[in-house]
Amino acid sequence: METRTATLEPSRARGGDPAARERERLAYAIHDGLTQVVTASVLELEWLARRARVSPDEAAEALRRGAAELRRALEEIRGILARLSPDAPSGGDGLEDLVRSLRDRWQLPADWSVEGDLHRVPPDVLDVASAVIREGVANAAKHAAAERVRVSVLVRPETLEVRVEDDGRGFEPDSVEPGDGHLGLALLRRRVEEAGGTLDVASSPTDGTRVTARLPITSQGAEP
Repeated sequence: METRTATLEPSRARGGDPAARERERLAYAIHDGLTQVVTASVLELEWLARRARVSPDEAAEALRRGAAELRRALEEIRGILARLSPDAPSGGDGLEDLVRSLRDRWQLPADWSVEGDLHRVPPDVLDVASAVIREGVANAAKHAAAERVRVSVLVRPETLEVRVEDDGRGFEPDSVEPGDGHLGLALLRRRVEEAGGTLDVASSPTDGTRVTARLPITSQGAEP
């Protein structure tokens, strides 16, 4: 079984070759996603223009939530665009390059390890794994004031386990509200569950945060 660990420092070029039909499918996803996000943003801005004079505080809070949603949507779009590129990453190298890019973007030292052969994991499962890594690292940088993050991936016979741990200030998962900066975790949980997996979030104000996703890679998940 292949095992690799690394402390990621400089960024480097991505490589790989996604299937043409997968690129086409993702292109449609970008089109539909962009249309929905822009339409919703226009409607929200029109509402805010009317509401701002009546309730400035309410309008400001709505703007903050809207901006957070747009940032998350942009992250998803960037991830899809990366896969559409002829130089898009695949397998273990792809996830490692993702961690490198996140490390460079957030200026947060990242330890990376992978155990097993990621090349046997279907692309759609790797997509969900990428989303888990992006959300976990982004939360560590933006909300946890973490000094370091560790990303570990384990390929089991029937599942892919992805874990993101940070040494930040943590939070109480049961007390998370939609407007407090952790809405992305709720959306991520839904995406993981739609893929047939589970998402566990363990955190406390003194012990940092650990996000663990377990995704099936057999049965329908293993079909091309």
